[in-house]
Amino acid sequence: MAITTRHQLLAWDLVEGLGDEKHKGVYFRLAKIYDEALLRRILSHVKNAFSQGKIKSRDRGRYFMGILKKESSKLDLYAKKKNTRNARK
Repeated sequence: MAITTRHQLLAWDLVEGLGDEKHKGVYFRLAKIYDEALLRRILSHVKNAFSQGKIKSRDRGRYFMGILKKESSKLDLYAKKKNTRNARK
């Protein structure tokens, strides 16, 4: 797969950083919707927790999504990019 856009690069960074290629479609969608800085900050937090032995390898994606859910409820409109799917309706 050729990476041609910034959000594709972000999505692949998430997939590789979380070791979760099974759910790569989810990360591509998240990269389109959410702010890059927010996603990279959460990824860094997950990597740190994993390296400190706080979470298992198989739980990195779940932990990432939990933090994202918590953060997005706090920041709701501020962290999300304009959702183009809803804008077309």
